[in-house]
Amino acid sequence: MKQIQKILLILGIIFGLVLYLLVDAFLLAPRKFTVRYQTLTSDKIPQDLNNTKILFVSDIYYGNHMNQSRLQKLVDTINRIAPDAVVFGGDIYAPNATITTETDGEVATALSSIKAPLGKFAVLGDQDNATADIKSHVLSILQTANFEVISNSSVSIHNGSSGFISLVGLENELNSTPDVNAAYANVSSENYVISVCHTPDTASLVPLDTTDYFLSGHSLGGQAYYFFGAYYAPDKAVNYLRGKHLIQNTFVLDISNGVGTIGVDMRFLSPAEVVCYTLKSTAPATETNTTPGTYNDNPQATPTPEPTIEPTPEATIEPTSTPEVVPTPTPTPVVDPNATPTPVPTVAP
Repeated sequence: MKQIQKILLILGIIFGLVLYLLVDAFLLAPRKFTVRYQTLTSDKIPQDLNNTKILFVSDIYYGNHMNQSRLQKLVDTINRIAPDAVVFGGDIYAPNATITTETDGEVATALSSIKAPLGKFAVLGDQDNATADIKSHVLSILQTANFEVISNSSVSIHNGSSGFISLVGLENELNSTPDVNAAYANVSSENYVISVCHTPDTASLVPLDTTDYFLSGHSLGGQAYYFFGAYYAPDKAVNYLRGKHLIQNTFVLDISNGVGTIGVDMRFLSPAEVVCYTLKSTAPATETNTTPGTYNDNPQATPTPEPTIEPTPEATIEPTSTPEVVPTPTPTPVVDPNATPTPVPTVAP
């Protein structure tokens, strides 16, 4: 009898565990956004950007399972982190989603409320480029929400001072063409460089000497990951499906699980996530000559040298000679010898 009770107890525990995993995978995990924190340390990161927070979010897949309330919950999660800059890794709409001006407005309103004082940036994913019409909707959303699209180009992230890092954006490899030469045209190996592309396998194309970190999405981390495989393993996420990878012992490829779901609305061992990167500078502190209240909108430009003021020679004052003053002689009165002398009056006693 005790043996039967022990077996029933074990079966009950197993059943409860399986039930919990199913409830979590299908009901809780898709609606719960995990924040993964990472630190990027380098002597190429300027002291001006020490402790700067860059948030990476990818694969929203709005329309099928991601609705207004879930998207707003995502935005609230991001704003609680208070990032300095935000990078979007592509794919706003889910495949086969119904796209209208109304849905555009819903997404744009939510993304517009994301606060990032140093800028909001985006690359396009394969779903964003699925058709010319979809791309037009996506670009309109990003423009309304104040996201700058970096398509085979680079931008500088800075806080108004001379120090900056470079952010390189590449097109995806599925239905577009990444142009590495154009994207890295204005990038120097002396600066810290973060590259971002929707497709993870594109990391093998970038130059090793001018890439310090590589951000990607697309794969959803498999969405549901089993020890023998993944529920979702798309093309161009074949070599690198999930997690972090050291590329040729040079830079790290970091693949986000994204925040949306595709097909079945579930997550298992691949939680929906946003990633917050904190920059840590090991560079020596340097004095900056930036005047308070000024803003350098092109930190890569050669600074204008201050004008040199030539010293004005002192005027030479010649001594002025004082003219000699000759005293004027007092005239001597002439006495007439023939004149009768004037008598002196006598005073009576």
